[in-house]
Amino acid sequence: MTTHGPYSLSTPLRFDIESAAFKSNPFPTFEEMRAAGPVIPIKFPILGRTWITTTHASTSAMVKDNGSFVQEGRHAGKSGVPGMRWWMPGSFRLMANNMLLKDEPDHRRLRKLVDQAFQRRHVWDMRGDIERLADKLIDDFEGQAEVDLVGRFSRRLPLAVICELLGLPDQDRQIFSMWTKSAISLRGMFGLLRMMRPMNKIIAYMRGQIAECRRHPRNGLITELVRAEADGDKLDEDELLSMVVLLLVAGFETTTHLVQKSYLFADTANRMERAVEELARYTSPVQGTKPRFVARDLELFGQQLKRGEIIMALLAAANTDPAEFDQPERLKLDRFSNPHLVFSSGIHFCLGMQLARVEAQSAISRLYGRYPNLQLAAPDNLQWMDRAGIRGLTSLPVRLNAAQVRRAA
Repeated sequence: MTTHGPYSLSTPLRFDIESAAFKSNPFPTFEEMRAAGPVIPIKFPILGRTWITTTHASTSAMVKDNGSFVQEGRHAGKSGVPGMRWWMPGSFRLMANNMLLKDEPDHRRLRKLVDQAFQRRHVWDMRGDIERLADKLIDDFEGQAEVDLVGRFSRRLPLAVICELLGLPDQDRQIFSMWTKSAISLRGMFGLLRMMRPMNKIIAYMRGQIAECRRHPRNGLITELVRAEADGDKLDEDELLSMVVLLLVAGFETTTHLVQKSYLFADTANRMERAVEELARYTSPVQGTKPRFVARDLELFGQQLKRGEIIMALLAAANTDPAEFDQPERLKLDRFSNPHLVFSSGIHFCLGMQLARVEAQSAISRLYGRYPNLQLAAPDNLQWMDRAGIRGLTSLPVRLNAAQVRRAA
């Protein structure tokens, strides 16, 4: 496993990973991190001292080794999951009861049941539905010279798609948008406490939807999860609830920040698949994995780690590693090959990987099909989120018919 000479770091290194300035240009920071070592300690919000992987090689090795790096504290001499505190409310503990935070064999059991439900829906077959939803949102742009692409499109489309996938009523999407925006926009310890109210509302709502699907089955993933069974095993009530809320929030959050960079495209028809993969690598919307515990004393790429310490794979740094990518700071829409780790790897790779790809491809195609001259309204004044772990814009004003505006001038 070790491919780097021995080195010893213990005191957390200081790196800015939250500010808007970092989000606007993270490449120099990632370069400094890699220079410090492939595995380094930093102070991470809420988690405190945390080891992070900074290279493609160390990140890939860490995420694939589910024996040495575990989600459940009981496998590393700890309790709970990384970041969970005794004072946190029951809703947080309930949400920790999902497959992302489980080790084998529980992870395999839950994944098998969820995969079964996803296969029935055939995500690739949803392209037509996703394009229809995108067209409906774009229709609302009619007659406007400028719109906020984040608020009007890239945030609404993933929410509409995941609600349709789950089988949730159309009329509830607006309230979901408010709940999820509140739940995911808060930072720090106090932010977690403020998150309780919207999270409790989401949980209560989902309990009602699950109960309704049991009484009156309908199209959608919630009903499929209720029915899912493998080798005589089914999801229990808490596992089902945790999984549904996870799918809602993850499906909404991740793709929002992938789609919002779509202004970079010019030739969607010929470059679509490669372009979306490169866009995903370049932006790395979800910048790191869930934290894990080190299961035993070991050496990882030259750095000694102790049992019970916390470690995260910094996917965004791995995706900008010059040892793996030529000129990683440049967006090359025809980049090939492109072994990015946007969706992680190993047993915890992203369940919604194909859905995210189809959403991004469909969104960009429909948007540029309608407005081929789309341009940024304020390219020198982009507003980036100042939140650890997510890279995205808070708003993105665009001119829909920029060529017409220039001619009129």
